[in-house]
Amino acid sequence: MLSQDFFNDEFLEQRVDTFYGYGNYQGSYWFIGMEEGGGEDFQDINNRINIWSNRGNHEIEDIAEYHESIGYGASFKPGAKLDVPVWRTLIRIILSAKGNDNIDLEDIRKYQIEKLGRKDKETCLLELFPLPSPSRKYWIYNEFSQLPFLSTRQTYEDYCVETRINHIRQRIQEHKPKAVVFTVEHLNIFGEK
Repeated sequence: MLSQDFFNDEFLEQRVDTFYGYGNYQGSYWFIGMEEGGGEDFQDINNRINIWSNRGNHEIEDIAEYHESIGYGASFKPGAKLDVPVWRTLIRIILSAKGNDNIDLEDIRKYQIEKLGRKDKETCLLELFPLPSPSRKYWIYNEFSQLPFLSTRQTYEDYCVETRINHIRQRIQEHKPKAVVFTVEHLNIFGEK
């Protein structure tokens, strides 16, 4: 393989150690997921990692600004498709919690475009694991990185899960959001560690 066929391991390690998600720690509504989707191939992951690094290695990003930078900004523009089922569900939860009835697709679209995961709005979307992946069974990082903790999905999870759980707990205690929602899968992980 040529050198351009490898991730910049320094950037990759910084991402693993530093990146937690999108939005605003001051927000009232926090959602903690497994990891963001995407990352189907080397080019996509490399683009995401390099742009995140070039933007300043932020712990949390503005979701719309970051996605615009990586070429997926259409989700935050007028007429945006509602093609991320997780986002639709989160938005329904928020709007319901705020007392909205009869939530329709236009309500969801408007919230996605204007408020979801924005640095100065009411949501914080955190990820238990910092690297994008389309599923837990999919793992290509070992093919394009020399970092030993990326040799398998299990070594990666073992490497970062306890540190990340503790960091997220600390942020919750520090910022005291109105609501924190975990996926069912995460309830076991947070309870065990």
